[in-house]
Amino acid sequence: MEFGEYRDAACGLDTPFIIGVAGDSGSGKTTFTKLIRIILGPSVVATITLDDYHRYDRKERSDKGITPLHPDANRFDRLASDIAALRRGEMIRKPVYNHTTGTFDPDVVFSPGRIIILEGLHTLFSEEIRNLIDLSIFVDPDRDVKYAWKIRRDVGDRGHSQEDVLAEIRRREPDYLQYVAFQRQYADLIVRIEESRCSSTMENPPYRVSLAQNPLLTCLPHVPLTLDLSRVLPLADGPFCIEGSGVVLDGRSLLSLTMDGYLPYGFARSLEESIEAQTEVCALPFFPGRQVSATDVIALLIAWRIICRRCDHEEIAA
Repeated sequence: MEFGEYRDAACGLDTPFIIGVAGDSGSGKTTFTKLIRIILGPSVVATITLDDYHRYDRKERSDKGITPLHPDANRFDRLASDIAALRRGEMIRKPVYNHTTGTFDPDVVFSPGRIIILEGLHTLFSEEIRNLIDLSIFVDPDRDVKYAWKIRRDVGDRGHSQEDVLAEIRRREPDYLQYVAFQRQYADLIVRIEESRCSSTMENPPYRVSLAQNPLLTCLPHVPLTLDLSRVLPLADGPFCIEGSGVVLDGRSLLSLTMDGYLPYGFARSLEESIEAQTEVCALPFFPGRQVSATDVIALLIAWRIICRRCDHEEIAA
């Protein structure tokens, strides 16, 4: 049984649960969105990319000298209307932006699922949209990490030249600072991503990933994190670091859990088994021999937070 199916049945939920994932282009939003879908169950999670709600196509933006990050380049009115309709359980006709052609494809029918993830540049931009979201996440990678990812994606996946991508990065930076970065202050969860501090010499180095949030009201009574010294002492899985600390972001005092490197298999599996035992569902496939990155474990913790918030939300509504 998938997370979404079990928890919805347990909590008696009907209204779609809306998750908002915000952050810059190439920030890793899609990576975390995909992991969350895997954990919660693809059959109960539907995703909407806010790029579909651009007001202008690529040529029109170029002619107007405007970037996709500028509010005027997006249809927040239609987005808010569509989200409200989905919350009422209604189907919508959703626009579709084609990144390959830079134009719009025909609208498609989109049906509300048990869980809907909104992913985009402006997910938390307006108060009207924020009020329609049940749990919000801001993905906030280090600048060098973000730019490296964007170059790899836009050159490798979307066919743009590296020179054009670099020029676009420089052109978009002021709009990011003015229209996207401020949204972090409204997020329930903040995912920060930096270059690894303990595994930089590895062929495929992982990242240092932090999850900052308000203190969690625990919905699972016992969630152990087990470290097997027989693997830890010889660093059988490679160097790693786990750190808990308090941070101040945007004037808010938050608790931050940071993981770096590839985590020992037993550590990740003990966390997964604890959640499985208490929810009767499976999560990420942490198989023996598979490297478990900090990104994997943080995604599992976010899914756990979503489950808790989903049921807390229903209790408050009741």
